[in-house]
Amino acid sequence: MAILLVEDDTAIRLTLAEHMEDLGLRVLDAADAAAALCILEQPPGDISVLVTDLNLGPGENGLVLAAKVRRRVPELRVVYATGSPELLRCHSLRPWERLFIKPFDACRLAAEVQALDRALLGAAPAVGAKVGR
Repeated sequence: MAILLVEDDTAIRLTLAEHMEDLGLRVLDAADAAAALCILEQPPGDISVLVTDLNLGPGENGLVLAAKVRRRVPELRVVYATGSPELLRCHSLRPWERLFIKPFDACRLAAEVQALDRALLGAAPAVGAKVGR
């Protein structure tokens, strides 16, 4: 299984990828939604968790990206990592979604992603909960 990491800030994307890889996770990273959707077209298509910023730049939104990716990978788990939680004010987290508010501890996020990845191999994850700093 692989993690699809979508973050427009290069430093944050590389740091998160490194922490997840240190836990033994395979990370495919993209700087924007278009690149993420291109990654989905490439084999192997074994992505289990999407980690995405909510604000991906002009005209790009992590919620829309997550909906598009879940249409292709219905069992996908989603982690929103954002400095703009107000973007979720009209969105209730679903059982397969988690929220991390920036700034957050990258090791803690990586551990949560690892747990979600493992959940696909066993029981479904617990009902989504907002996770603070």
